Amino acid sequence: MREPKITSVNDQGDALLGGARKIILRSKETAGDIYLVEGIMPEGSVVPVHIHQHEDEIFHVLEGEVQLVLGEEVRVGKAGDIIYLPRGIKHGIQTHGQQTARVLNYVIPGKNFEDFFEEMNLLGPNASKSQKAELATKYGIRFL
Repeated sequence: MREPKITSVNDQGDALLGGARKIILRSKETAGDIYLVEGIMPEGSVVPVHIHQHEDEIFHVLEGEVQLVLGEEVRVGKAGDIIYLPRGIKHGIQTHGQQTARVLNYVIPGKNFEDFFEEMNLLGPNASKSQKAELATKYGIRFL
């Protein structure tokens, strides 16, 4: 049975991953349905354009601005904006401007994506592009 959970985004909660991600809700707390993380994106932060085969994502911009690739479009998301990304659409995100952005990232379903990040962390910062690409492929993610 799934239990309700209350978490404040401002709580320290779980450790930051690589100084840029804070886990708010693990997929095991939702029977694999949702994985929720806060992305802390200093100026110059980039998540490369990619496609998910298995997950939908929702970005909720809390602070700052982000530039998003959404299919063939490029848009700027500002504080308060909510962006829905269905599986199968190419997308990427990076900071826009000279300030840190904070973004809540909901991943639905969450289990596969959370497992991907855990394995990516195990590879470490010196992993080759081919190692990262192989791992992404295992989880139905393709970097473009």
